Amino acid sequence: MAEEKTAIIKLTEEGFTGQMENKDFILNLSNTTFNATDLMLISIGYCFGITVDAYAKHKGLNISNLKINVKGKKHESENRYEKIDIEVSFDGDLTPEQRERVIVIGKRGCTVSNSMLKTPDINVILI
Repeated sequence: MAEEKTAIIKLTEEGFTGQMENKDFILNLSNTTFNATDLMLISIGYCFGITVDAYAKHKGLNISNLKINVKGKKHESENRYEKIDIEVSFDGDLTPEQRERVIVIGKRGCTVSNSMLKTPDINVILI
């Protein structure tokens, strides 16, 4: 059975608060420099990075100084990003084929970017 997760978000006097997997969080926009789309770009980079790191460790590949730049270009007239580039650099004694495989696995294994590439149904239900 496919995994299903629920994030609970509430607007309170503290700002937006919530819970995910029994962990509380606060997204108080007056006390942070990140907005929702910033967090989306951060999530893409983080997801890509943990995927690459797990793959490298699994295969015994020695990579270091992993750096991921995620650049989003907003659409001029629609409220969305029209382009997102993921720039990846790392050090290590890898062949060109191994380096390319790391990138392929990072892209294929990232749930966040996969969810954007294969658009999920988003249903808004008034409860």
